[in-house]
Amino acid sequence: MHLAGSIPRVKLSDGVVEHIKSLIATERLKPGDKLPSERELAATLGVSRTVLREAVRSLSLMGLLDVRQGEGTFVSALVAGSFMRPLSPMLAMAGTDLLQLIEARRIVEPKAVGLCAVRASDDEVAEIRSLTDEMGSCTADLDQFNQLDLGFHMALARGSHNSVLAATLETIRDALYEQVQDVQRLPGAAERACGYHRQIAEAVTARDGDRAERVMLEHLNDVEGAVLASIANNGSQ
Repeated sequence: MHLAGSIPRVKLSDGVVEHIKSLIATERLKPGDKLPSERELAATLGVSRTVLREAVRSLSLMGLLDVRQGEGTFVSALVAGSFMRPLSPMLAMAGTDLLQLIEARRIVEPKAVGLCAVRASDDEVAEIRSLTDEMGSCTADLDQFNQLDLGFHMALARGSHNSVLAATLETIRDALYEQVQDVQRLPGAAERACGYHRQIAEAVTARDGDRAERVMLEHLNDVEGAVLASIANNGSQ
């Protein structure tokens, strides 16, 4: 397994993320491969273990790495619809309209979370609850909050155990992250998102698909309302 390579001169953890993503994309790292130990991998990439942990966490939230307590870190099994991923940069370059994106999410995410509530494993439910708890503690750090927010929605999609739904969310990942960044800058948006996320996590924990679906729809309607209010406010200035 050849993991050495040149890390771009950006934020170090982001450079590690992009490097490992490249290894996965070019199949030098394949689904199921176990990564070397933290100490060995940090030395190979020439970064500190703290930087590596941050990168592994980001890749885990993206669904690319699977961190198993006591076993190690593995490359995740990629969703069956990964062939759709090349569309994601195209959507980002096209500057996908926020309202169109919300419209698409309203079609996909409520059904995905409804399935997640009845299909997710106990470990997947625990991950969803953990992400919710972490979001509640870092609303003042929007960069960290936004990463967790994206990770939360992707974890719900994976928990649906429907590879097509998961692939659809994966396709719009970049556009979704841009939307999260834009919306969370609005007053009170992060706090309201936390409230909805807690309700969704509670419904998933209770295995109540109908309630999970309903709260997700309310959440996306709230996001749309915030975007419309911002557009109206900017237009009146």
